[in-house]
Amino acid sequence: MLKKLAIVHYLPLEYYPPVTNLIDYLAYERKNEFDKISIYSSHNVKGRKKYQVSSSKYQDAGLKINRSPFPNEKDNSLIRLFEYLHFNLCTLIGLLKLTPNVILYYESYSVLPVYIYTKIFNRKCKVFIHNHEYASKDWYDSTMKLVKYYHKLEKKCLYPRAEWISQTNADRLHFFQQDHPHLRKEQLRVMPNYPPSGWRKTLQVSNQQSTTPTKLIYVGSLSFEDTYLKELCEWVVAQKGNILFDVYAYNLYEDVKTYFKALDSPWVNFFEQGIEYNKQPQLLSRYHVGLILYKAHNQNYTYNAPNKLFEYLACDLDVWYPDVLQGPLPYNTTDSYPKVIPIDFENMGLFDWQKARDKEGLKYKASEFFCEEVYQTFVDELVKQDKKRNRIKGTAKKTLRK
Repeated sequence: MLKKLAIVHYLPLEYYPPVTNLIDYLAYERKNEFDKISIYSSHNVKGRKKYQVSSSKYQDAGLKINRSPFPNEKDNSLIRLFEYLHFNLCTLIGLLKLTPNVILYYESYSVLPVYIYTKIFNRKCKVFIHNHEYASKDWYDSTMKLVKYYHKLEKKCLYPRAEWISQTNADRLHFFQQDHPHLRKEQLRVMPNYPPSGWRKTLQVSNQQSTTPTKLIYVGSLSFEDTYLKELCEWVVAQKGNILFDVYAYNLYEDVKTYFKALDSPWVNFFEQGIEYNKQPQLLSRYHVGLILYKAHNQNYTYNAPNKLFEYLACDLDVWYPDVLQGPLPYNTTDSYPKVIPIDFENMGLFDWQKARDKEGLKYKASEFFCEEVYQTFVDELVKQDKKRNRIKGTAKKTLRK
């Protein structure tokens, strides 16, 4: 049985639902397999409701979330440096107190305390690594020097010894493997970002009815550089009320806010506070179509099958996405619904949206993409590693007795 698990996730938990879904799964479904689970992260600075596990389960699971300050864009360089150091130092002290036998860390931002702990204090600790995004060599060349240095440490010391290194889909894993050809094949895994199966319990049936107007929704980050926001808004306005478009985004630039105010359209509504993750099923079920708007700027974007794809499908929404993206391509669906349809956002005038919305003769097919099965496989691997180590210890003891 596993004893102590540490999860190191430098970026605020609230910005990354896949990690909070995993923590929920550990606390609610697998709590009896852990004596202690400690999470090390930072405070969010974008007004998100603080994530926590409900009090009784929280205590029963022996689960504790430790937070450090997160650098704010308005902080001066000295304060930002202190905040970086605070996370690394406090996390290292936490690891020394916890003495975990397994560590899961997320991305290069989280490397330093894991590196020090496993290099100096506990060389037997098992290391698992997951990446929310695919970070190419070009990305590391252009990012801040500190993260570039962390990546050098993990390439040299943590990648070779890791039991598990995962990306969110097979394409991203393929690029990662090309970047690191010396890694063993059995180390490399896919761990996709699916929502909890509990999302289906809150569904309303109304979004499958052919009602007018057609209601579109986008939930996520926004910028003009990275998304087809303007192209979509101009098209919606041109439909003169046949299409309604609602946007829920808290992570966006000021020029986007200015654009929405200037647009002043009754058919485009912007909610700048966004929507909390656990409230999304009730909200999404009121719409017909969920939108993915990312442009194909790099491999990470182009080959991304984003969280939203599976969250929209879980709530029975059709999904429209830019045809330049390759990540959603394997999920294209036109012979059943909800549909997943690629669109040329640069030529929206050619888009036959009535045909895209038509479901006549199609059978309903509920989403099969939920996180519990994914996390069961992952946690089974954590437990298997620990059991394997215990068996080796037990065999050694028997040999000594003989």
